[in-house]
Amino acid sequence: MKILNKLTVKNLKLNKSRTIVTIIGIMLSCALIMVVAGMAASAQQTMVNLQINVTGNYDLFVKGANKKIIDNAQANRNVKDIYIKQNLGCAYLPQAKFDTKPYINVVAFNEKSFTDCFNVTLKEGRLPQNGNELVLSQSVIENSKADYKLGDTVALDLGKRVYDSGDEIPLDDTDYFNDTNGTEKLVDTHKKTYTVVGVFNKVSSSYFAADSISASSSAFTLAEENADINDLFISFTSDGEKDYITTSGEILNLTGDDFESLKNDFEVYLENGDFDEASINKDLLRYKGFALSDEYMRMLLSLAVIIIVIIAISSIFVIRNSFAISITEKTKLYGMLASIGATSKQIRHNVLFEGFMLGIIGIPAGILLGVGVIALLVVILNALLENMLNGISFVYAVPWWVAVISAVMSAVIILFSTLSSAFRASRIAPITAIRSNNDIKINKKKSYKSPKFIKKLFGVGGEIAYKNLKRSKKKYRTTVISIIVTVAMFISISTFIEYGMKITGDHFKNMPYNITVHANDKLSYDEYENIYKRIIADSDINSSIKTCENYYGNIVGLTDYYTEEAKAAELQGGDLAYVFGVDNKSFKEYVTALGYNYDDVKDKALITNDFKYYNSDNILIKGKEFDLPTNTVVKLYPNGNPSYTEDDIKEIQKTDPDFVYNPDDYKSVDLVIYDTINKEVPGSIVSSIMSTENEGSVLVSEDYFKKLFSEDNVNTTRAIVIDSADSANTVEYIHNLGIENLDVFNINEQKEQMNAIVLIIAIFAYGFIIVISLIGITNVFNTINTNMRLRSKEFAMLKSIGMTKKEFNRMIRLESIFYGLKSLLIGVPLGLLGGYAIFKATGNTIMLDYSFPTMAVLISIVFVFFVVWLIMKISISKVNKQNIIETIRNDNI
Repeated sequence: MKILNKLTVKNLKLNKSRTIVTIIGIMLSCALIMVVAGMAASAQQTMVNLQINVTGNYDLFVKGANKKIIDNAQANRNVKDIYIKQNLGCAYLPQAKFDTKPYINVVAFNEKSFTDCFNVTLKEGRLPQNGNELVLSQSVIENSKADYKLGDTVALDLGKRVYDSGDEIPLDDTDYFNDTNGTEKLVDTHKKTYTVVGVFNKVSSSYFAADSISASSSAFTLAEENADINDLFISFTSDGEKDYITTSGEILNLTGDDFESLKNDFEVYLENGDFDEASINKDLLRYKGFALSDEYMRMLLSLAVIIIVIIAISSIFVIRNSFAISITEKTKLYGMLASIGATSKQIRHNVLFEGFMLGIIGIPAGILLGVGVIALLVVILNALLENMLNGISFVYAVPWWVAVISAVMSAVIILFSTLSSAFRASRIAPITAIRSNNDIKINKKKSYKSPKFIKKLFGVGGEIAYKNLKRSKKKYRTTVISIIVTVAMFISISTFIEYGMKITGDHFKNMPYNITVHANDKLSYDEYENIYKRIIADSDINSSIKTCENYYGNIVGLTDYYTEEAKAAELQGGDLAYVFGVDNKSFKEYVTALGYNYDDVKDKALITNDFKYYNSDNILIKGKEFDLPTNTVVKLYPNGNPSYTEDDIKEIQKTDPDFVYNPDDYKSVDLVIYDTINKEVPGSIVSSIMSTENEGSVLVSEDYFKKLFSEDNVNTTRAIVIDSADSANTVEYIHNLGIENLDVFNINEQKEQMNAIVLIIAIFAYGFIIVISLIGITNVFNTINTNMRLRSKEFAMLKSIGMTKKEFNRMIRLESIFYGLKSLLIGVPLGLLGGYAIFKATGNTIMLDYSFPTMAVLISIVFVFFVVWLIMKISISKVNKQNIIETIRNDNI
């Protein structure tokens, strides 16, 4: 056996080309498994870190916990840490800049909370070390005229926020402050003096008052022992996280319906119980792999199976093909070994030993390559995702089990790849093997005739090539399948990337603006106009529009004008009013671009008319919604059309005693619809907002909007849309105006983030394609190169009987064409089917039209013919260098 093993090692050294190609195939497949599993593990840990940054590092949140709950948590062996939060109260912010943000909210935590649970990052100073020290949020600095410095003392009258009715406002309330009617005040105040020891940046956790929008700015201090505890944040051990429902139920003493509520809804509310409410941090547990639904698990399992099958099939083809070639090359050798006493078992063991030797080299090299690729991808991702993950970086987290899985899977792939070759080698009859007459079998019952056009186009060489491919079906089939897998993968994943790009494009399609400004307060029309003029004074602004929008009115009579296709589609919501008013200047420019006379339209409305949706049978339905005559008059109810009965009113007054139903508040006005909008206006901000696909949206001028909706209509929102040459500067300019209650959004940042996400997906997807393609190319190269060498004697004989170089080249070209054509005829349809499946899965969510992946198909065609031609050219160049007589004499190629 040792002699056979030595012989195997010697053969591997002699056939360096095939050995290297096979090792590369094993290395690539192992590296691919390593990268897929390693990046999945790294992405999981990154999402865990991101979720901890957003919500905190805990598994169970308990609000209003009493001592019994605290004792249960401390006694439970599945509890890792307990983080304590005490709401100490609100005080008026000293020298507050804005009337709408008058409070400072002081919260106390135990020491571990700052470092282990919440991401409290200090801008300057240090964390509090006792209950008399305070760390201010950046929001306090920005919203107070007081110039606070480290070491300053702050005297606060801490108390509770209550409405005039006596109802307490939660200290973590995040609503805007609205005290125009004296509706709230501070009560039960007590004086407390703190020393400022630090300033922190914004805390992402949703359990802190959101400084950017709430009436309060946050400040933290250290919780004092024996003080009343308001809230608990509890983290579990790994065993506790595995059985998080049971662990939570034990801590909360839940039974019956309350336990079922926690189990099904991940949250539970109690009245007069041991706590007020409790909720499980399901997002964090889900990212850790615990709180996964059955559907989610099926999706992940399906995805994992698909990826593993693709990798396994691609790898098995490469490695199995390599061993099949090896057996063909060494057929005579195995025959001679069998003739001198080598048993079938020994020959079988010899082939398996060859696989073992190649795996010993290829698997460690693949693991090292995978580690390097993962590290490189992490660097690239962090460069692309800079400032997109709330201060969190994409982490390199490759646990030891990833390398083990990669090694085991690669070993299994090698085993399955070598088994068939091992059994084939062990069954070869010695005489047949020595004669070498079993490599190509001639079917005596079937003659291999080539079509007449082949001989006319390519001559005798072409005819020989065609018949040779017919005779050597196994080698031909192996090469073709390798190319098919590569082509199908490329087209399918290219389609996936194309739809990703289309999603981005549709989201920002024809978006000739980059800033939106939303006025959150209910401004009068004159106040809104004044704010608009102040904002558009910025020199960087190229164009802008001022809008008023109302989504809650009702239109009666529109459904009377439904088209037959709209009726067939059973559209819903035809009586809902989505009314957009734009400033008169922008409205005039838009209707003029549509081809209308402004004077004919200025006191009338236009309505969008296209509809698109998937029906219950998952079929995309598109069409025109209305068939409206010019100047159609319908009824608009600006405040809705509720038609309350006496019973309805009584039911509402149970929860809202101040509710009074006055029918006069719900009167209708005439809405004149001039025409339907059936086309886009490129470059128009109005057109980008009033997309023709946004069916049933009504567009009017600002003057007409004011006639339709009263100034105090509570459902009217106001937004300014801006196209700026420098969006960042304009956003800063608007902030510096000091206008209260404006939400400013830089669309460019969203677009860059979306593009970065699509780019990341493209890197992973195309990287996957490249590796699969490389595996396929190594297989094709191995097959064609060895096939050319094994046919050296055949080529030499053809040349010896007078085949010219030109005729010989024709023969090789035809073989290349056959390889390419058959691969494309099968690979392209398979790729299109895969792409269509992706379209069906994606289109259900975003209503995409199917687009034929023309570019991917063209690239595949060029790639296949170029690669096959190049490999054939490289392989045949070696054959051409051989001496004809020596090649014919040589029995051991």
